[in-house]
Amino acid sequence: MKTLKALIITSLLLLASMAVAEQKTTQGNYELHYNTFPSTFLSKEVANTYQIVRSKNRGIVSLSVLDKSQTPPTALEAEIKITAKNLLHQNKDIKLIKIIEENQAVYYLGIFAMNNQEDVHFNVSATPKGSDEQISVSFSREFFTD
Repeated sequence: MKTLKALIITSLLLLASMAVAEQKTTQGNYELHYNTFPSTFLSKEVANTYQIVRSKNRGIVSLSVLDKSQTPPTALEAEIKITAKNLLHQNKDIKLIKIIEENQAVYYLGIFAMNNQEDVHFNVSATPKGSDEQISVSFSREFFTD
């Protein structure tokens, strides 16, 4: 079990290092971190653990909320609302998975279908558990499958 956890953490760290830049927005004591990537970036073991289909036509949006008033900043559960549309204003159905690990990491993975050279616009709002404060961000990504 420790090997699987180490593999998951290593895979997620690898994904983070592959990102051009970390994406985050801050409001008050909270940070909302977000990133997107093809599901093929996940290892087979991680995909199987969370029942995620690895495919060049599936994307993932990764979200996490941190309480930066804590030292070190603490990951929080949150109520996440996410919508996504392509340039033709077609809604993208996003299946959101909450992942809580024993080391107190909390993050959310949203899985969605994507097409080659598709621009997708995301709207995300997160309300940290136990707070009335809402953090919102809008961003767009172009996805390539070939």
